[in-house]
Amino acid sequence: MTRSTMVDEITERIAFQIASGQLRAGDRLPSIRRLAEEHAVNPTTVQLVLARLRAMGFVEPHHGLGVVVNDIEARGGIETWRYLFRFSRRLPETSVRILRDLLETLSIVYASVVTKLEADPAAYDPRPVRQALSRLDRLVASGDASPTDVHQGVLDVLRAGSSAIGGGILLGVLNSLGPMLGDVPEVLDAVFHDAGAHVWWWDQVVTAWEKGDAEAARAALALLDPWHAEVTERLRLSLQAQPAS
Repeated sequence: MTRSTMVDEITERIAFQIASGQLRAGDRLPSIRRLAEEHAVNPTTVQLVLARLRAMGFVEPHHGLGVVVNDIEARGGIETWRYLFRFSRRLPETSVRILRDLLETLSIVYASVVTKLEADPAAYDPRPVRQALSRLDRLVASGDASPTDVHQGVLDVLRAGSSAIGGGILLGVLNSLGPMLGDVPEVLDAVFHDAGAHVWWWDQVVTAWEKGDAEAARAALALLDPWHAEVTERLRLSLQAQPAS
């Protein structure tokens, strides 16, 4: 086994202990020497593991205490939650909650965009978004689109929309959050179960943008809550039907 593989495996092992509550916020990890003995690796490998866990927000070194487990609920970032997704089958409710929170966050982003467009409709050109949506429509109409393909197509629409209204931090947020949906096959299947529905919904939004009809855009946004509930329940049932891995 290569060192990189060993680092990956030990990182996942400790991260799961934290995610599942076996290690709690404020707990101190064993010393580097003890961790090396426990996992049958050398201290250098353990240091690489700890550096990776720290980068993802799971632990933090404290002078005089050693390496301490973070409160990932309070201090975890995008990389923390993205890594937690890999435990979908072992921690299905955690994955369902992450998906629900992610979809709700995207809804907030959409609502802020509508507010911005409503303030000055003529300032933003919807044509690049319509072009991205047309590509997605053709992809779905071909009948050969996988959930991964649809996901990428939707991301293209999102990026086109964000760029059209100025990009910046909003585009950075979308670039961080959007790809998370593609990390877990079960999540992709749950979210993009009905590819045609995505095309239809985005057409409502883009048409409202083209017409400067904020009321129609908000009506489209109002459809998201029940749809998100359906998606998260689909994911829950899918994960519960599979053996933990």
